[in-house]
Amino acid sequence: MSANNNPPTPSNFTVKKLCDKTDLSSFDCSYDDELRLNDFLHKEAFEYQQEDMGVTYLFYNNDNEIAGYVTVAMGFIRKKRTHLSVEGDDKIHFPALWLGRLAVHNHQRKSGVGTYLIKWCIGFAKKASVDMGCRFIVLVTKEGYRTKFYTKHGFQKCIVELDENKKMLFFDLKNAKS
Repeated sequence: MSANNNPPTPSNFTVKKLCDKTDLSSFDCSYDDELRLNDFLHKEAFEYQQEDMGVTYLFYNNDNEIAGYVTVAMGFIRKKRTHLSVEGDDKIHFPALWLGRLAVHNHQRKSGVGTYLIKWCIGFAKKASVDMGCRFIVLVTKEGYRTKFYTKHGFQKCIVELDENKKMLFFDLKNAKS
């Protein structure tokens, strides 16, 4: 991202919602892309957005190149999928922001962009919680370095077993630093 290896900050990015005129031709996150994140952005994300299934936000660096993207949607998590003792034992479901996709351009990996995208999602969910209620961020990803990345940023593994070496993780916004 930068020559001096400082972590990215909001001043390093402009965030824009995906639209039909967005030029995605220079974005490539195809390296080690078992989750089809590159295909999703190029072939499905806009249609997904038009169907109100999720919204994709693009993060442009100071060179006006797409450094990464996230796709988010509203959802919920069942209390029994967490190992938390959450106040209000009568509650079964908790509102959550679903982090459906997070990807970083091949040339931007290992530069702090992914960490910045996670922090942005946490801030986005905290802002949303003021207007509509949102307690958790939830995602599903493949086991391995991906789960290590998310747990390093405060996500916890759910106690639910998924198919194909996938894990569901959650982040409790109640415990997030302001």
